[in-house]
Amino acid sequence: MRILFFVLLILGISSNSWAEQNNSSLAEKKAAPFISAPVISVDSKVKKKQSVTFESLAQLDELIKLGVPALALSLLEDEQKNRQPFTVDWYAFEYKRMALFSVLERWNNVIERTKWLFDTAKPEIHITQKIRYWFETQQVMAKLQLKQSEQALLQLQSLIWRSKAENRDESLLAVWRRLVIRAYLQLQRDNDARRALIKYDQDYKTDKTDIDWMLLQAQVLLRTHRPQQAILLLKPIAADNAVDVEALLLIAQLQHQPDKAPIIKQKIREKIEGKVLTRPARWAYSYVDYQIAKVLSDPQAQIINLELMLSLDIKYPVFNEHYQVSADDLWALYRTKGLAIANQHGLLFGNDEQWHELSDKLIISEPENALALNAALVLQTNTMQLTLSQQHQTIVEILEKRNNGLELINQLYLHSVKVTNVRVLPAEVRFRLVDYALSEGDYFEAATIMKSLDEPPPGKTLFDWRMRKARVLILQGEYKQSETLIRQTFSEKSTITRAELDRYIQVVFDFQTVQQHQQALRLFDLLDINSLDDKLKREINFWKAESHFSLEKYDRAAMYYLESARAIAGANNDLWAQSARFKAAQSLVLAEIYGDAEKVFSALLRITASDSRKALINQNLQKIRLLKTVNSEKLKVKS
Repeated sequence: MRILFFVLLILGISSNSWAEQNNSSLAEKKAAPFISAPVISVDSKVKKKQSVTFESLAQLDELIKLGVPALALSLLEDEQKNRQPFTVDWYAFEYKRMALFSVLERWNNVIERTKWLFDTAKPEIHITQKIRYWFETQQVMAKLQLKQSEQALLQLQSLIWRSKAENRDESLLAVWRRLVIRAYLQLQRDNDARRALIKYDQDYKTDKTDIDWMLLQAQVLLRTHRPQQAILLLKPIAADNAVDVEALLLIAQLQHQPDKAPIIKQKIREKIEGKVLTRPARWAYSYVDYQIAKVLSDPQAQIINLELMLSLDIKYPVFNEHYQVSADDLWALYRTKGLAIANQHGLLFGNDEQWHELSDKLIISEPENALALNAALVLQTNTMQLTLSQQHQTIVEILEKRNNGLELINQLYLHSVKVTNVRVLPAEVRFRLVDYALSEGDYFEAATIMKSLDEPPPGKTLFDWRMRKARVLILQGEYKQSETLIRQTFSEKSTITRAELDRYIQVVFDFQTVQQHQQALRLFDLLDINSLDDKLKREINFWKAESHFSLEKYDRAAMYYLESARAIAGANNDLWAQSARFKAAQSLVLAEIYGDAEKVFSALLRITASDSRKALINQNLQKIRLLKTVNSEKLKVKS
């Protein structure tokens, strides 16, 4: 299911005009306690009168377009506090809040915020029935995103049956009935979805420009074995070159005429081979190819396509939840293929030596068959036994040689019910998976794997392993445990290499990133800075200054910025040193040490070549002189 559908739906029925229309009766009834924001006049030749709210919301829309919705939400929250609760202006911001939650996929926030609104706002005083229905609709959409399908369906049925036409916006009933269809699909009540769709078509004219809606209808038709109708529906919009529409049309054609599978496969080959495609597009075409391979009873093609789709690691479904593949599907295909190979060679379970001998032969000439053979052996007992670690090692060694091999290993061993213990993987593979999970931002996975590593894998040092573990602890919010582990590691080492130092500094940066500056400073102090080369001294002094600045210890920040500036002899005036001295001067101003700040800025002015930087320094010098004057006047008054 496209998340875009929910975002557009929210934006589409939350315009300012709709908000004002629905809130007008409430405002008229209770005008005294709730005064709306004033209207500021603008030159009528340029634009019509616009409220402060409209200007602010327009700016938020621009931030969404720029790809910074979290910033927009932060600004919205500050702006909304300036509005009287439950007025027209306040509700305009509340509608936008729902849209931003959806863009950010904060579905739990939608549910919590709407519940707060219903618990707080007094019916027909603070909130009309029309407004309540709109926010209940947002609740339902959030529940569908969270797969709370049964709850969403019950709420929709209640809304449809209890609401009166005069108390709801005319567009909402159609929205609710579409959402009912989506809920039925999530619950796999396909026939109910089709009946609801037929009734909807009888009551409303289908909007053929709404691709999401057309896709939903096509999926209902396909799931109820009506591919020809789906083809008629999708063909007119396939020319728009929307990959999901095009792929779904091919699936419908395959379902309608399975004997045409070779022809459809050729179409897919033409779209994939030698083409630069987005990951969702490649996934969609591979999914169609996977379905073709099923029709043609081609297990090897099924395996190839499944491996490709899983290694792409698509975060959101290209189609809805019904059209998905899993690592379990791939394990099952490996097992079937492996058993067939074992039968061809007369292998018997229990005779591990025969299996090992055949595996060793196949690894050289037919590694894909060796992989399947070992998968069949480890899956035959229905458990991933630790005693079969050699077989697992063979599997991952074969996969690691491929492009995106680590991604596929991640899927097979961390996203499958077939695997109950990540310890079946060789330690060095788990070690690499930790780095992979961290690079992908999958911190929970990184922590899960790290807990399985009691000692570093062969070829890796205890220091490297502990630094990775320290990073994972930081990402879990376990700051004290991370610092304790680092201190323990340093107490056991008298010296560290440059590579180890780089890894250690990265951990300290992580502390700074999560605003744990006091701990970052303590960890920097574990280093003997005098033993470091000048370049490192310069960098570490600068980062220490940054932490002191964040802690508002501006005098100490200034000291370390200046230490950083002069760390390399003969480089006092390069760009790094100038930047450090500029920040030192700014820190001195904040520390109210104006005389020294003026000296640092004045010295910078003499060596700066850039006109723009000169202008900035002069502005700061003017500011310092003003602050010194004000400070002097204050002292006179006190005396």
